[in-house]
Amino acid sequence: MNVGDRHYRTIWLSDDRRSVEIIDQRWLPHDFRVEKVGTVAGIATAIRDMWVRGAPLIGVTAAYGVAMQMADDPSDAALDGVW
Repeated sequence: MNVGDRHYRTIWLSDDRRSVEIIDQRWLPHDFRVEKVGTVAGIATAIRDMWVRGAPLIGVTAAYGVAMQMADDPSDAALDGVW
């Protein structure tokens, strides 16, 4: 997606490599907002409240949430908790 003179993807890994940035689709097409999400709870909110839309993007967002949890705690119990 091109906005101004910059190309955006709908979700991307932040420069800190511990969070993601998403185009908050609740505001489109009238406003363009990017949200930084750095927690599993934030990922769940983004999916539940439809900041991201469409099955492929929801799946990718959920996968980033699993990756965030595994970066914090790679145990099987943590995986079960985030799943």
